[in-house]
Amino acid sequence: MNNRSHWPLSELAFVWGGNILSKVMMFVATIYLANKLEVEGFGIFSTAFAITNYISLALFTGVDTLTTRESAKLSPETVWPFSKELFHVRRKLANLAVILTALIALYLGKGSRDCGLALILFGLGFIPLQFYTVNLFYGLEWSWPIAVYFVGGRLVYLALLFAFVRGTGNLMAAAGAFTSAIAVENIFLFICLFLRYGKRADRSITSPKIDLKPVLLLTLLSALIMLHENAPQLLVFFLKGDREAGLYASSFRLIYTAVTLANLGGFVFLARFSRERGEGTYKLALLPAIILGLVFSFAGYFCADLIYSLLLKQSYVGGALVLKAGIFQMALVPVRVLAWQRVIVKEKAKSALLPLVLGVLFSIGISTYMTYAFGAVGAAKGLFCGEAVITAAMLFLAK
Repeated sequence: MNNRSHWPLSELAFVWGGNILSKVMMFVATIYLANKLEVEGFGIFSTAFAITNYISLALFTGVDTLTTRESAKLSPETVWPFSKELFHVRRKLANLAVILTALIALYLGKGSRDCGLALILFGLGFIPLQFYTVNLFYGLEWSWPIAVYFVGGRLVYLALLFAFVRGTGNLMAAAGAFTSAIAVENIFLFICLFLRYGKRADRSITSPKIDLKPVLLLTLLSALIMLHENAPQLLVFFLKGDREAGLYASSFRLIYTAVTLANLGGFVFLARFSRERGEGTYKLALLPAIILGLVFSFAGYFCADLIYSLLLKQSYVGGALVLKAGIFQMALVPVRVLAWQRVIVKEKAKSALLPLVLGVLFSIGISTYMTYAFGAVGAAKGLFCGEAVITAAMLFLAK
C-alpha cells in the first residue's frame, strides 16, 4: 500500500503532469469544436454543457469534497467499505441529476430543439458518474490512476470528436462524444479501485456511514459558487442569442483552461490540509497560485487578439474583446479555490453561507445588468466583479 502520510514529489509531479496534458488536450478539443460548429453551434453546445456542468457540480461537489477529506483518513481495509457507501450516495444523486436534466431539456426544447437534444445527451453522462472516484484517489494519494484517468478520458474524447464531428451539423455527435468519454474514464477508475481494494476486501467490515449533514451544507455552498460561474453563459444565451453565447463561451473556455492549469493542486492540497490542519501548506500553495494567475492574466490580455486570429475562425470576430474583459478572473479563481479548501478543512462552512449568498447575488445581479447592456463583453466583466467579491470573502474566512 501507499504510504499516504507524505505524497512524494515524484508522484505529485506525475499527477500534475497528467493533469496538464489533459488540460492541453481539452483545450485542443475546445478549439476544434469551436471551429467545426461555428459560433452559433458552439454557443448552443456550450449552453447545454453549462447547464449540465452546473447540475453536476451543484449536486456532486459537496460529496466530492467530503470524499477527499474523509478518504485521506482511511486505513486500507476500510477503503472498499467506504467506497460502497459512496457509490450508494452517488447513485441517488445521479438519478436526481438525470431527472433534472430531462425536465430542463423538455423546457428548452420548446424554444431550441438542438439545445434540448444536446442537453439530453449530456445528461446521460450522469449515469456513470455514480462510479466517479477521482476524489477518493486524491485522498488515498494513489497517483497513476488519476493521471491515466485524465489523459485517457481526453484521448477518447478527442478521438471521437475527430471521427464524428466534421461540421455544423454534428452538434449531437459532439455531445455524445463527451458523454462516452465520461463513461470510459469512470469505468476505468472503478476497475482500478475494485482490483486493488474490492477484490481482497474483508466482507465482515461494516461500511462506514457518510454523514450527510456536512454533505448537504457543502452541496449548497458549492451550488452557489457554480451558479456564480455558470450564470453568465446562460444569461448571454437567453438575453442575447446563440452568437453572443458562442463568443462568450469561446472566451470562457480559454480562461477556464488557463485557470485549471494555474490551480492543478486543488484537491491534492485538500488531502494534505485534512491531515495537518496547519498554515504551512496553505501559505505555500497560495503564493504560486497568485503568481501563476497574474502571469496568465497579463499574457492573455496582451495576446488576446493574436490568440483569436491564430486559433479561431473569422466568425468569432469580437471574441478577443470578451477575453480581455474577463481575463483577470484568472488571477482570482486559483486563490479563491485554495481559500475555499481551507475554509472547508477548518470546518467554517456554516460561517461561509451568508457571505457566499450575498456574493453570488451580487455576481448574478451585476452580470445580468452588464449582459443586458453590453452582451458577451458585459457578461465577462460582470463575472470578474462577482469573482472579486467572492474571492475576498473566502480569503477573509480562511484566515
